[in-house]
Amino acid sequence: MSAPGATTRLGVLVPSSNSNAESSIQRMLAGRDDVAAHVTRFRLPASLDDRIDAGVLGDAPALIADVEPDAVAFHGTSGSWTGFDGDRGLCDQLAEITGAPATTATLAVLSALQSLGLQRVGLVFPGPREIAEQIMGQYRTVGVDFVTLSAPGVSLSNPEIARVDESWIDALIRPAFDADALDGVVCIGTNLRSAYRVTAFEAEFGIPVIDSATATLWEMLALSGAGAAIPGWGRLLAEAR
Repeated sequence: MSAPGATTRLGVLVPSSNSNAESSIQRMLAGRDDVAAHVTRFRLPASLDDRIDAGVLGDAPALIADVEPDAVAFHGTSGSWTGFDGDRGLCDQLAEITGAPATTATLAVLSALQSLGLQRVGLVFPGPREIAEQIMGQYRTVGVDFVTLSAPGVSLSNPEIARVDESWIDALIRPAFDADALDGVVCIGTNLRSAYRVTAFEAEFGIPVIDSATATLWEMLALSGAGAAIPGWGRLLAEAR
């Protein structure tokens, strides 16, 4: 943890094809002069079925360690379908290399669901439907029931996901609310710019919306001890932790 009065440093490991991570983090932290995010990049494996570990990340963890971060995160959601235990093992590796507490986007979403007490939720996923169904199965093992699923009918690359416009994102998110007695909705995919639509959908439907990119920042702030509330990005960031 940083010394009193010092800037809290967050280390973020971002897939090289992700163009949303840096910009969204910078926007969310615009009013936080006490926190700075530092990013390094790596290439994802070709197959979505491959788990991310220190070998895949290469030099990225050691490079981010050079800034002496107060918390680090793998800014990706592959653990949502390859398994939570793999992400927990990755966090152990990251903590050992960087000397800082670590999380992943997947574990941050899980932590957010638990913090808000959400169990019956809708899922938004911008990738293949078969992967989304694997995600649903993984979360059911920890007591979270995805009762609705909204996934696109076309296959998009990671750069294409980041380029879709607001109307496309809204059309993707809205069907996830189509069930009675939902606790909330979860948008999994850190390159989908859904964070910018969270407050509008929360206001319309009256239930929390967890965006995986937002949850990653929320969890890093908590791990670093800098978890003061950040308004304007939905219920999750608005509640200090």
